[in-house]
Amino acid sequence: MSSSEFDLIHACFRKEARIFSALTQVGNGDDASVHQVPEGQHLVVSTDTAVAGVHWPHDFPLAMAADRAVCAALSDLAAMGAKAHWAWVSVMASDTKSLQSMGQGVTHALNRYQVELSGGDTVQSPLNALTVTVSGLIPEKQAMQRNQAKVGDDVWLLGRVGFASLGLKDWFSGVRESDFLTSFQHITPQLEHGETLRDLGVRCCMDVSDGLWQDAEHLCQASHVGINIKLESLPEWKNMLDAVGEETAMQAMLSGGEDYALLFTAASGMSGLSSLAINIGCCVEGNQVSVHLHDKPVMPKTRGFDHFKP
Repeated sequence: MSSSEFDLIHACFRKEARIFSALTQVGNGDDASVHQVPEGQHLVVSTDTAVAGVHWPHDFPLAMAADRAVCAALSDLAAMGAKAHWAWVSVMASDTKSLQSMGQGVTHALNRYQVELSGGDTVQSPLNALTVTVSGLIPEKQAMQRNQAKVGDDVWLLGRVGFASLGLKDWFSGVRESDFLTSFQHITPQLEHGETLRDLGVRCCMDVSDGLWQDAEHLCQASHVGINIKLESLPEWKNMLDAVGEETAMQAMLSGGEDYALLFTAASGMSGLSSLAINIGCCVEGNQVSVHLHDKPVMPKTRGFDHFKP
């Protein structure tokens, strides 16, 4: 690697990094990073990839796309109830300007959520993309998992769904300012709320990224339960209905994707949840999702996003 490449990496990523964890023994700049895991804690690790033309439009601002990519990865830690500490980011950039823009987005997101940039890689590529690995800590045996739902549990949603997918449609239509578009442009990983849910005793949780119906099905399969959802109970259903009509609202909210809300279950009567989330249904016998609108069954045209579906 030439000295100019080292300088570019420093300028794009390390210079603006503001967070340095006391648990890091060897940080960014060496062959690998070394981190201490305190006694009584477990290490939580997740990785995510975002690609131009797949996860964001080709004409979308790259700094914003990189910010979204980091936040999408952090959402997985929120779903586990972990406290985020570290990130490793590999950036594939088509040119120097693209690298600079993505570096700006990465560092802004990490600084905003108090996460250390612990390493990564850069490479020139015909396509702009990022792979973001994030890691955090959680008290032993307290990780929230999608296989812990029980028949009789209430089903809750923290955050709203559907707005981001309609924002992406707005972008493709040439709209550059709308409530929907803002929801797509900016992801808010529910890190603090994830820790709060964990402390309240929630043990079953997952983030919603590929569509509420499809992700709820993953929870059903992992926990061997069925889930009944009341569509009219979803956050801001009435606002969505008034804005775009029933068919579009139903499709967006059930299968739109890109939401990064938290879907979780909890024993009926668990206190402290209603101030954070909305009860949208319950767990029942079975292994499938069913959705009703005012007691009538409904079915979206698609259940969620699939990278390999023709």
